[in-house]
Amino acid sequence: MGKLQLNRSEVSKNNNPFDCFYRLIKRSGDNDVHLSQEVKFLRPVYIPSDYVNVKCFDDQRLLYNTVLHNVDYRTVRKSKDIFKENDQCFSVLIFGLDSVSRLAAQRKLPKTMNLIKKLNGYTFKGYTSIAAITYPNLMASLTGKTAYSNELPKLDPRKEFTDNYPFIWKNFSQKGYVTMFSEDFPEISIFNYMQKGFKDSPVDHYLRPYYIARKKLHPVQSNLDQVFMFLEDKDIKMRKYSSLCYKSRPKHAIHIDHYKNFVSTYKGYRKFGLSWLTEIGHDYMNFLELADDDIEQMIQYFYKEGLFKNTIFILFGDHGPRTDEIRNTAIGRIEERMPLLSILIPQQIKKKYPHIHTNLKDNENRLTSPFDLYETFVDILNENLTLSEEVIKRPYPRGISLFRKIPKDRSCFDAAIAEHFCACYTSHNVSVNTRMINIGKFIVNSINIKLAQFKDKCSKLSLYQVKEAQEIQTGLEYREDFSRKTLLNLFYQPEVESEQRYGVLIETIPGHSLFEGTVSSKNNELTLLGDVSRTNRYNNQSHCISYKTMKHLCYCKDLIL
Repeated sequence: MGKLQLNRSEVSKNNNPFDCFYRLIKRSGDNDVHLSQEVKFLRPVYIPSDYVNVKCFDDQRLLYNTVLHNVDYRTVRKSKDIFKENDQCFSVLIFGLDSVSRLAAQRKLPKTMNLIKKLNGYTFKGYTSIAAITYPNLMASLTGKTAYSNELPKLDPRKEFTDNYPFIWKNFSQKGYVTMFSEDFPEISIFNYMQKGFKDSPVDHYLRPYYIARKKLHPVQSNLDQVFMFLEDKDIKMRKYSSLCYKSRPKHAIHIDHYKNFVSTYKGYRKFGLSWLTEIGHDYMNFLELADDDIEQMIQYFYKEGLFKNTIFILFGDHGPRTDEIRNTAIGRIEERMPLLSILIPQQIKKKYPHIHTNLKDNENRLTSPFDLYETFVDILNENLTLSEEVIKRPYPRGISLFRKIPKDRSCFDAAIAEHFCACYTSHNVSVNTRMINIGKFIVNSINIKLAQFKDKCSKLSLYQVKEAQEIQTGLEYREDFSRKTLLNLFYQPEVESEQRYGVLIETIPGHSLFEGTVSSKNNELTLLGDVSRTNRYNNQSHCISYKTMKHLCYCKDLIL
């Protein structure tokens, strides 16, 4: 493990003499890397880094030039104590898929989902995102806090790093866990797209520098991949290799290989590993099916090699497809709000704590959120497996561990799921009349107010059309029966509830952007409930501003002919 060696079968095919060299790759902040001097090698050599550049030459040409990942366990084990797993202290392995809903997983990852079922895993049908984008959903899962709120240390996301945030992997590290975080798409990565990222490596094994090195050493391929991926999605092939590959291998398979190497290297030791796969499903959902075999084989490998013996495995998404064509359909609106969440637990937990199995089975059909995932991590960290027998009573906490029984009458309000993302309602289409057009104009005006600070760069938007409108029947009303205002799931009585709610899909100009908003109408007053969602791709429409939280709203003035 951890050694670099030549592929003897390939060496035997080459009739000419050649030389191979490696350069260690070292992280230099979150957006750059430094490379060491070249070292010639012939025999296997241990690489004291998680990333390495390898080149081979013959007398006339460059034969091989690539960036390889590694698991440098020696350096990590010299720097900290890593403890063994046991039947009370479990490893946590998380494999995340960007923009994948539960239903999309069933369609595009059938082998993976069938294996989860075969291994007696749990898939949560009521798992609901709390925001439209990755960052707030992952912050809820990893810190238990609400993003962009006073719950987190205040910082300027353009100038200050996120190192001080209370990520749960820090707590696991303090208890003798080796930690890992990998993400495959640095251009829009979770903590760098809207934030400045990390000053210091946040975990023991951090894969971002590997991808930064690939981009630095092979800039032409990296910069053109997204263009050619768009063409591939339209079944137009413009070059001999796929944009979904790095050299001769699928990118997602390389990413999965790193995860497998990490897990197998630390077999029997406490691990907290989060692997996040973005590129293959973020923009083009149909590509996701190309990863089904590899994800299934990864889970099968973990199972057969005994790597699940003392491990809790989580396969999940942040939200469903946001800009794919399916998004602007009835099922697409639900899918965006309801990402994938499946969990595998060791057989010994089911035997020793049968109530956890019962609770997980019940919770498969209850309303759950990323805050619950965080509380589950806390229970694992603190070994609170017996406490999960306790009954949750009102007022319900925002997050409830999935090991505990989620109350049947839990509402979106209880779970801190904003009205706009709540899927606990029925709706029916209504005609696009004057009232709906006024609601559409209200949504546009709300967007323009947000964009006011960029009025010199972003166009003022106008309503082009209301494409669709739905009246929402939530079946919810407010009661003051508890110490705080609580939203109860009650029988809907329109004759006593004067408030009406509408979900409206609008198209604006310039730019023909599609936006969806949820609006409350009461006593002739309109209120926007939650954020406005962008439901089609905006590509470079907002290139003129750097504020990532506003990019989906802006249409740059310099694009107007």
